[in-house]
Amino acid sequence: MKNALLVSAGLIATLLTTELTQAQTSRMDTDMVGRTSKMDFDRMNKEGAATVASITPNSTKLSKADEDLMMQVAMGGMMQLETSKVAVQKSTNPEVREMAQAEVDEQTGLSAKLQEIATAKGVTLPSSPDAKTQEMVAKMQGMSGTELDRHYVKEHAVKGHELLDKTMSKVESKGQDANLMAVAKAAHPLVKTHLKVARELDTKLRSGNSMSSGR
Repeated sequence: MKNALLVSAGLIATLLTTELTQAQTSRMDTDMVGRTSKMDFDRMNKEGAATVASITPNSTKLSKADEDLMMQVAMGGMMQLETSKVAVQKSTNPEVREMAQAEVDEQTGLSAKLQEIATAKGVTLPSSPDAKTQEMVAKMQGMSGTELDRHYVKEHAVKGHELLDKTMSKVESKGQDANLMAVAKAAHPLVKTHLKVARELDTKLRSGNSMSSGR
């Protein structure tokens, strides 16, 4: 009888330890986005947004080349914005939602600043997503669960930021307008941060280590 009680006590202790470990792991994962702490991720997002917002538009006319570069930045940002909105609405994975919400915030701020600059310079930027972006959004709307999470992170958080990274590099190397260059200089570091975190998250999703339930 005594031995049975000891065995039962041991089993209970093991179960409690396992549950505690799982709870601690869940709390730890909730505070991470990929392999980056949520605190650091939030701080970098706020710093990047503040830098972009601080740019003061001027009325200097854009060359055709600079106008084309601005359009590329605007359209790339809109694509990221619209697909990220779907991920925020539909994903049940807290890390994916953190990534997507950060992207929505980043691209909303960047779009607003580009519009300010365009207005000052007499340039008309696209006001709605192009056909390619609409097709991407429609595809995501038909997804859910793990399929949606992996698709968004791989195709938009990773590949989308790789494209934005190239576009920002192109602006920095070929751009002439001071405002356009300032946008690239302000936004590019955050693009690189989001790309890094997106790659981390992609690795976690493929290994099955990311949380799958909402907070």
